Amino acid sequence: MQGISHVRLEILNASVVILAEHHNPTILHPSFLTSEGIVPGDWELAEPPVSTPVFALVKYRNGIVFSVEENKFQVTDAQTKDDFRESPVAVLACRYAEKLPHVHYTAAGINFQGFIERSSPEKAVIDRFIKEGSIDLEAACPSALGLNIVYDIAETRLRLSIDPGKVKRPKNVEERSGILANANYHVDLDAKDRLGGIRKATGFFQTRHDAFLQIMHYIFLRHEVKR
Repeated sequence: MQGISHVRLEILNASVVILAEHHNPTILHPSFLTSEGIVPGDWELAEPPVSTPVFALVKYRNGIVFSVEENKFQVTDAQTKDDFRESPVAVLACRYAEKLPHVHYTAAGINFQGFIERSSPEKAVIDRFIKEGSIDLEAACPSALGLNIVYDIAETRLRLSIDPGKVKRPKNVEERSGILANANYHVDLDAKDRLGGIRKATGFFQTRHDAFLQIMHYIFLRHEVKR
């Protein structure tokens, strides 16, 4: 499936989110991340960190971003690259949680944002999901369509949103039109073993990555090849 991601489907970013009853944003700081061995000591900051009682943010030059709000901790990999399968976000998020074992974690999520370039993305989405004439009004046809699909997969809930949109990569001058897909793999944690649940959920990062490629191929790319 990696060939599909390289040629037809771009993954723009990946992240891991850990929800909790109460995170402490003031803990998140570069010195904490390095002293606790969460990130290597030679990582360079992209900009000065933000640290307040309600929100904290640490950005590194390699594209890794840590953020904490009262109920949400997130590690994002936004570096431009072809393959996110080996992204460290799952390992980093798990390390962070393990350093704060007394926090009442409630859920963990793995997220991917994908992009399929199309010159007329609105039409591409409508053609794929709507039968011609099925939702036309008397004097108007739909000009755009966005979808939210929920899948229950074992102990995981996948929320997949599909919308027309535009992206602009840091090294690209112009915006590109296409289909944006956001996937959230959500797992509720057992209060009896919160850290164990986080380890298990983040351990599926590569599996979720591959499944996202397969789903997008099944929904869009396979359909287009047949046509």
